[in-house]
Amino acid sequence: MNVSSTSNIEITFWRTWALTVTHEACEYTKQKFIAEKTGGDPVIPSPKLDTDLVMACDRLVDCLIKAYNNPIQMQIDIARYSKMISPKDTGHNKEREVKLLERCPPGHEGTKLVDIPSTVLDATGAIIAWYLPDALTETTQNLSDPAVSASLKGPFSENILKAIARLAAIASAALRVMHPEQYWVGI
Repeated sequence: MNVSSTSNIEITFWRTWALTVTHEACEYTKQKFIAEKTGGDPVIPSPKLDTDLVMACDRLVDCLIKAYNNPIQMQIDIARYSKMISPKDTGHNKEREVKLLERCPPGHEGTKLVDIPSTVLDATGAIIAWYLPDALTETTQNLSDPAVSASLKGPFSENILKAIARLAAIASAALRVMHPEQYWVGI
């Protein structure tokens, strides 16, 4: 399928716009998270962000703060454990699994039902998981169709970019707070 030069310009515009909006949403979310966490001054969103995206970012921050303030401590040292395992550890070698459990016992936390935003901390206090139920607004969920899989070189590229831009921005904003290094690698 041939793509006209006009379509190439439109595609470039939408890619650039989506990246700019995503980055602005991420910075707003990160700054608001830090302000909420530390009791800092209110954060004003960029005028480049539409009202629905700002509201979605605000909801995400609320969920991130609730999770941050609800830590669940585990007794496992995840850094030590990760140094001991390899891609060969598939969970099917019972002898190896027993040795790993002896050297890095998972602790005696038992089973806990988690139904509110939470973070899971390892023995050193490092966050190893975030649980963020209801972090996405209903609007964001309904405007996005994660089942869509299409080339951005086709005639529907503008519609596809518009449909996923908000969801991508919110997912990136969460990553900006939870794992800044991974966020910057993705950018």
